[in-house]
Amino acid sequence: MSVVSGSIAEPVSSMVEFFSFTCSHCANVNNKVHDYVTRNNIQFSDISTNMAPNEIQTTMMFYLAEDAGIGWQFKQAYFSAIRSGMTAFTRATLDTVIQQIQTPKLIQLLNDQGERQKIKNKLLFASQLLNKYNIQGTPSFLINNSTLLEGEDIIKKLSQR
Repeated sequence: MSVVSGSIAEPVSSMVEFFSFTCSHCANVNNKVHDYVTRNNIQFSDISTNMAPNEIQTTMMFYLAEDAGIGWQFKQAYFSAIRSGMTAFTRATLDTVIQQIQTPKLIQLLNDQGERQKIKNKLLFASQLLNKYNIQGTPSFLINNSTLLEGEDIIKKLSQR
């Protein structure tokens, strides 16, 4: 995958990653993205492209895990489950992932009515961004709200600047 549009001249201050739970490239870059944004104190958001009816429950659980502060761990556990042969977007896979990352905060949010509305708002926002930027491939990265890049080698390129 290559650059979709633009190049980056200024320092990276914000990054949005558009990813899919079934994308091997997204799985390959997950730790690198996490390390890069943490090391460089970059404002970061994840947007799941998995919005189809059979995928939405996984996306909703991911956003809940993000609100519990364990979104990165959710992604890691999900990618690992898929690599191990589990089927994407099944209840069994989701249950396995939740069991691995379960925290008191996650359990609290599962039962919080206000959290449900937050998740609905996140889904709407994600849909708007996916449409606005016409995201076709993953992983794709929106850098500083102005440059859209695609591919798993983006973090390597950003680190070399």
